[in-house]
Amino acid sequence: MDISFFTTLQVGWFNAWIPSFGMMLVEFIYVQIFKDGGKRALDSSWRSRKDKINYMICSLLQMSLLILSVFVPVKVDMGWLLTGALIYFLSLAGFIWSIHSYASAPADKVICNGIYRWSRNPMYVCYFASVLGTCIASASLWMLIILIALILVTHRSILGEELFCERTYGEAYMAYKEKTPRYGLFK
Repeated sequence: MDISFFTTLQVGWFNAWIPSFGMMLVEFIYVQIFKDGGKRALDSSWRSRKDKINYMICSLLQMSLLILSVFVPVKVDMGWLLTGALIYFLSLAGFIWSIHSYASAPADKVICNGIYRWSRNPMYVCYFASVLGTCIASASLWMLIILIALILVTHRSILGEELFCERTYGEAYMAYKEKTPRYGLFK
């Protein structure tokens, strides 16, 4: 089994860009189909200066992952590939479910249906799990390091989003927050 985590970076057709850009394509399609949900997701008018900085850092880290994915070959070793692919496709299904639940929900209500019954942030959880699947399929420590940094910065962004939701939805959000974990298994 090849366990060289510091792979030689090379542009290729069978590289980590395939699943990475697949997630972006799903987001793009949903923003086009559900215009109102897309506008709501992209609205940054509520963000504080600190939230805007965190968001910019998250965006830079995500762009770094996408660019790096063009140069990271997927492992041909079936153990790595199958494990990573399984995690990726399960995450992709959860990601689509969470985007659909978000995009089709009314803007004036707390989203607590679908996958949002089990996590207050299923889009983030599924996105991170999909990148983890990609890291495993490519056995890339470089991508894993960026993913860990992205998770830490995104957590700070999520705290800002939760303050916004508390102000916007009041008691309804507080009740939802009390019974639903932030990250699925983790409060």
